[in-house]
Amino acid sequence: MSINPDELINVEGFGGRTPFERPVPGQSLTNDPDTKYPWEQPPKFTNVSSATMEIVADSYEKETYEMIALTLADGMPVGSLASIILQTGFQEGKWNPDLMMLLIEPTMYILASIAEQCGIDYLLYEGDSYESYDEDEEENNNKSLEDIKNINSQMGQHLKFKDLKPSQITKQSVPEEALEMVENFEPPQELVSLLEKRKEEKNNSLLERT
Repeated sequence: MSINPDELINVEGFGGRTPFERPVPGQSLTNDPDTKYPWEQPPKFTNVSSATMEIVADSYEKETYEMIALTLADGMPVGSLASIILQTGFQEGKWNPDLMMLLIEPTMYILASIAEQCGIDYLLYEGDSYESYDEDEEENNNKSLEDIKNINSQMGQHLKFKDLKPSQITKQSVPEEALEMVENFEPPQELVSLLEKRKEEKNNSLLERT
């Protein structure tokens, strides 16, 4: 009686895939040089301005804009969503790692602006709390987005993307043309209404009242 090795392995613990389905170590070095991965080729964008315009254009497409707004409303921090967007762009060959790091601040500003436009209470980083922002807002009642959400953080000892936190999120990091698109955009009213309804339902839930 033959035994299926997969039955002896906790597949869920391996992210739904067994070790036998993964690439063999060094396999990428044997790939055909003429069929490179996107990130192994020259990047599509080589400067912050053009790359930021691409991020704005993608983010403000109707379906993507709604996805971003709903994701932030569900509690995903701006930094985490920015990480997903930028790493996806890297894997698609849009920018190299160096440019990706320079895009962290403008990308976070764009996402935070979407949240502001839709009236969403959002978090900047994993581990932040709404209460800490409330305290800042009491002291900075009439200040702009970048001043209210100014989080002073140090880079981690290990230069991993998730550890890189801009010392502040300012609109000066966003090229003027892209900033004009962001500031002049009016969110769809049906989306704003949906988010307001979801917020009311959450605040009126038995669990929240308890």
